[in-house]
Amino acid sequence: MSTTFADWIRERVPEILKNPFFVLEGWQWVSLVAIVLVGVVIDRTVRHILAFWLRRLLAKNAAALEMEKEIRLEQPVGILVMAFAWSGMMHLLDLPEGALTILTLAVRVVIAVSGVWASYRLADLLGAWLATMAARTESTLDDLLVPMVRRALKIIVTAFGLVFIAQNLNVDVTSLLAGLGIGGLAFALAAKDTIENLFGSLTVLADRPFKIGDWVVIGDLEGTVEELGLRSTRIRTFYNSLITVPNSNLVNTAVDNYGERSYRRISTVLSVQYDTPPETIEAFCEGIRELIRLHPYTRKDFYLVNFDRFDASSLGIRLYCFHEAPDWGTELRERQRLYIDILYLARKLGVEFAFPTQTLHVSSLPDTPQVVPPGDPATLQAGIEAAKQVVDRTGSTDREAPVQF
Repeated sequence: MSTTFADWIRERVPEILKNPFFVLEGWQWVSLVAIVLVGVVIDRTVRHILAFWLRRLLAKNAAALEMEKEIRLEQPVGILVMAFAWSGMMHLLDLPEGALTILTLAVRVVIAVSGVWASYRLADLLGAWLATMAARTESTLDDLLVPMVRRALKIIVTAFGLVFIAQNLNVDVTSLLAGLGIGGLAFALAAKDTIENLFGSLTVLADRPFKIGDWVVIGDLEGTVEELGLRSTRIRTFYNSLITVPNSNLVNTAVDNYGERSYRRISTVLSVQYDTPPETIEAFCEGIRELIRLHPYTRKDFYLVNFDRFDASSLGIRLYCFHEAPDWGTELRERQRLYIDILYLARKLGVEFAFPTQTLHVSSLPDTPQVVPPGDPATLQAGIEAAKQVVDRTGSTDREAPVQF
C-alpha cells in the first residue's frame, strides 16, 4: 500500500519510466515538466484575475488606472504565485537530496526576486494613488511629499529585498552587516554630499519656498519645478531641458519664486513725437488711465501713467501698471489686449509714436545779432509770466498739495 504520492505514482507508471535517467527517474522528469506547465497556467490565471480585479478597483481613478497599466503589477505577482506552486509540488516527487536542494534554492531565488519586484511595483502604484489623492486637496505640501514618499518606499523595498535575496542564497547577512558597521565611518564620509542633500530636502519641505509647477529662478537657472526628490530637485527649463539641482544648493541659494506673484508688472515708456501738443499728451495719458480702469485683469488700486521725460528724439510717457494673471500665458494675452487698445487710442487722438530721427535745421543769423545780457530782468520776468499763464491754463495749482516729509 502506497504511503506517499511518489509511491502511488511508482505503482502506476510503466517500468520504463522507473529507470534512472540523469540522476532522476523517468517519471520524475515527466512530473517536473508537468509541474512547470501547471505553474505557467497558474501564473496566467493569476495575472488575468488580478488585472480584472485591479481594473474594477481603480475604475473610479483614471490616473491610477493608467499608472497601473504602465506598472503591470500582475506580472511579478503571477510569477510569485507560480514559484510558490512549484515549491509546494516539488516535495511530492521524492527527489534525491542533491537535486531537491538545487531546485529548492532556484525556486527560493525566484520567490525572493519576484517578491521584491512585486513590492517595487506596488510602491509605484501606491505613489500614483497618493498623487491623485494629493491633486484633490488644496494644500501644496502633499504634492511635494508624494514623490519623496514613493522614492523612500522604493529605497526601503530595495534594501530589504537585497537582504531577503541574500538570505535565500544562504549568504551570511549578519557578517555582512557587521562589515558595513566597521566601514560605517568611511561610508559616512563618502556619503557626506548625499546626507547634505537629504537634509536640504527636509529644509525645503519645512520652508516651502516653492511648490510643484512654480516658475522659479535659482541662481542662473530658470524654469518650472517638476519634482522634489530626496537628493535633488528637477526643474524643467523653458527650452524644455531638465536640470537637476542638488537640494543642498537650495539651502544656500536665493530662490526667486515667480509663481507666487499676485500681479504681473508692466513698466514701459511710450515715445511720442516732439510736435505732439500738450493738450493731446494730457488726453492721451488720461485715456490710458481709463483703459486700465476698464480692463478686467488690471490692478485698479495702483497704476501710473505720466509724461515722464524728454528724450533725444521723443517725448516719453511712463506706463506702470499690473495685471492679475495666474500664469504667463494669461499675462501675455492681457498685455496684448491693453497694448492694442493703446494703439487704437493713439490713432483716435492723433498721437504719433516716435522713432530715433535726426533733423538738421539751417538758420540765417542777422548781421548784427541782438545781445541780451545774462540775468536780464525783463527776460526773466517774461519767463515767469509765461509759466504763470501755463499753470493758470492747466490748473496744476488746483491739485492736491505735495507730499510732506
